Amino acid sequence: MSDYLFSQFKANKFEALHKELSKVLDISEDQLQNFYDVMLQQFELEGYPDDQRLTRNIFYSHDENFQKCYEDALVIGVDIPSLLEKNNNISNKKTVVILGQDPLRKSDKRVEEIGIATPYALHLKSCREKLRNTRLYFDLIKVLLDAGYRVYLTDIFKIWVSEASCDRGIPLSKKDRTRFIQVLKTELEIFEPVAIVTWGKKASSAIKSINLEVKHLEFPHPGGAANGTLGKLMGKSPTRENRINYWQEKVFAYLSGL
Repeated sequence: MSDYLFSQFKANKFEALHKELSKVLDISEDQLQNFYDVMLQQFELEGYPDDQRLTRNIFYSHDENFQKCYEDALVIGVDIPSLLEKNNNISNKKTVVILGQDPLRKSDKRVEEIGIATPYALHLKSCREKLRNTRLYFDLIKVLLDAGYRVYLTDIFKIWVSEASCDRGIPLSKKDRTRFIQVLKTELEIFEPVAIVTWGKKASSAIKSINLEVKHLEFPHPGGAANGTLGKLMGKSPTRENRINYWQEKVFAYLSGL
């Protein structure tokens, strides 16, 4: 039996989540449920099971010029939100949201279909326990799980699009960014978090733009690119242990009054 529950949504919240995601992604409720069911089956498997895949017509841009970029992209990524909590028969846990930017992908050749995953790929055991970057993300999240919180993980933009000739990301069109941020606002309201933690400047700006009446903790993205920023904030070397300790200190100080 797993120590954690993965994306065990209450029926009414799952239906509401699907309603919002379907405003930006062409996906049926049954398809969405099936994605979560397969991820649950993969949750304790060793290795890196293949992502589930959908054709590119899962998304249509509201901007004609960007639609052409989307169709020409070398690789596209989609992450669906996930929910993690300790498997301990406590049902009334408070929810904390961790918000990132978008579902980055890497590829050196054109990938026709879209791999469907979750933020930081934490539905995969090897990403939680072995892969260097994602293991750090899970260690940070585990601090909240061990303290009795339920953690909802999502991105501002559920889709990521590369250039046609390489896997460097390109910004979504303004119309599409607006659509995703509108969905995000309602999505977060569905899960009634006691606090939202943003990882990175873009996630922080998105939360400020939608004026949610929820406590917001801004945190540098914990990935390696923010080592300099984190080192300055901590006043010490951004080692793995120092980053986890700093995170624990900051996030608990922030949540202590809730």
